[in-house]
Amino acid sequence: SHAVRRLFVETSLRRALRQGEFVLHYQPQVDLASGALTGSEALIRWRDPILGLIHPKDFVAIAEQCGLIVPIGRWVLREACRQNQSWLQAGLHAVPVAVNISAVEIRQKGFVDGVARILNETGLAPCFLELELTEGSLMHDTEASALVLGELKAMG
Repeated sequence: SHAVRRLFVETSLRRALRQGEFVLHYQPQVDLASGALTGSEALIRWRDPILGLIHPKDFVAIAEQCGLIVPIGRWVLREACRQNQSWLQAGLHAVPVAVNISAVEIRQKGFVDGVARILNETGLAPCFLELELTEGSLMHDTEASALVLGELKAMG
């Protein structure tokens, strides 16, 4: 049944978070006219020991419903910032990394402070991080969303 599957996925997500089963794949962003690399997008995948690589469309909605999207999103943000800083230190072409942020995350109290803390921990300058928000995530509470966007913009 649907409820049993949801419970199974939720339990498995908790294990995945504890045991480090999430991985990021990076999709290059390229200027079509010049062919120049303009950035990369961090895309989460779940490497389940039995089922193999699981696409986010198969687990993100459940993670949002059960509250796990916040710690998962925090992991994605930290790992993407850490990796981009590592590439910069290795002398690779300096481009921003884009991270998708869910509506649940942006409405979380302390979201902006969490982003600032991760940037500080990883040493990544704010100009090398892009947060991708869907229009839907901003429409739930436009006043609160405007405040969050203003705080993020002020960080750089």
